[in-house]
Amino acid sequence: MTIQAEFDTFTIQLISRMYIINKDQLNLLEKNIYFALLQEIAQNDALSITEAAKVCNCSPSKISKFVQKLGFKSYKEYLGFINGQAFSVVSEENERLQQFLENFNPDVVSQFANYLRKFEKIILFGYGPSFIVGQYFEYKLRSLLDVPIWAVPHETSINDLIGENSLVVIFSVTGKFKSFSEIYENIIAKNSKVAFIVEEPCAEFLEKYNYTITLSSYLQNPELLPHEKTRTTFFTFVEAVIKHLER
Repeated sequence: MTIQAEFDTFTIQLISRMYIINKDQLNLLEKNIYFALLQEIAQNDALSITEAAKVCNCSPSKISKFVQKLGFKSYKEYLGFINGQAFSVVSEENERLQQFLENFNPDVVSQFANYLRKFEKIILFGYGPSFIVGQYFEYKLRSLLDVPIWAVPHETSINDLIGENSLVVIFSVTGKFKSFSEIYENIIAKNSKVAFIVEEPCAEFLEKYNYTITLSSYLQNPELLPHEKTRTTFFTFVEAVIKHLER
């Protein structure tokens, strides 16, 4: 079966894994493909792999290899993630968490844990309840990493603490409570990095930012405001990262 035929016979399923999108690992051609497909899928959410290859002036096999490098099993899984059709609201919290745990992706944990070791300073940031996740992570990391680590609730604190080769980890359930663009630009200007950890997928993040971890494909009740949503998946992910670092 050809790649195109395989796609044509596919019915989009729920994405069952957490994802880590790191644009820094892409070469120039792959970055061009990345942005070209984001723009094209925004106009055509059923873009086939053959059409994607034509848009990017490459072969379907190149597209397939590209999405696998991003961490997706196939183009169809990548398409469902980008266009949002593969995500589902699970209003019952116990059911949502059960699905999250059953489909937990330890590869993302190990990649992020190893990423933390590259930096000379780590700053943990979140608005409202997400800041509490940062505080807990700070408490645990201080005994595991021999670098300065701070959890901060205000943007100005980031500017005061950051230096070269710093990492700012930002926790956000929806990514939509407030824009992170200004924070991001300030951090990048100081030769440092930002890692976003979000629960719900946010297409805007994929275009704007270089490093994003999406924890869940099972979304909380959309009627809840961001501060009303639970942070359970954050704490679960943080605990897994801590255990990895302890080993």
